[in-house]
Amino acid sequence: MKKKVTLSFILFTLLVVSNQIIFHFDIKRQSYDAEIINKAGKQRMYSQKLTKDAFFASNAMNTDSFEDKMLDFRETYQDFKIGNYYINNIVLKFYNNQDLNDLYKENQSYYKNLEDASSAILNDIHNDTLFVKSLKTIRDNENGFLVSMDKIVEEYQKMSEIKVNKLQQMQLLFHAASFLLLLYVLFFIIIPIFGRETKSIV
Repeated sequence: MKKKVTLSFILFTLLVVSNQIIFHFDIKRQSYDAEIINKAGKQRMYSQKLTKDAFFASNAMNTDSFEDKMLDFRETYQDFKIGNYYINNIVLKFYNNQDLNDLYKENQSYYKNLEDASSAILNDIHNDTLFVKSLKTIRDNENGFLVSMDKIVEEYQKMSEIKVNKLQQMQLLFHAASFLLLLYVLFFIIIPIFGRETKSIV
């Protein structure tokens, strides 16, 4: 009987600990997924703001507000670059998903055009001809960047749903194992103990 009680205790401990470990890592994973989707959403916002700031700066040429408009454009460009570095150098290593890699390659072709055009403006802000040409490049690539980023967000959401389904399956497995353990304790420990007590009373 002692062996059965010990076995039950060990199995129960393993079930509880393993369930808590998986639950803990899943919470971290969900938090990370949410952060990535948030970063991707910000990249969409920055690409739109980049176009808007460049347009406002272009309209403010030869006015007193030009420097302020260019400062806004420069700050947006820096945020855009930082977000892109984070997603490409940290996120992809974590997920290691080929479909995601392919989507990022498409996205990066648009990003590179946006980056080059923005750099050209910032490196020679008083070159009106270059400014107009670069602004056109930014406008032409903004939509492609947005569409490709939407696809990336959708892929993250699909991956997240798959992970949630796997977790649900694991939870069902834990519930089934717990139920079987309960039956074992009931029929092989509790009932026999009561049976012995009843016989001893008689």
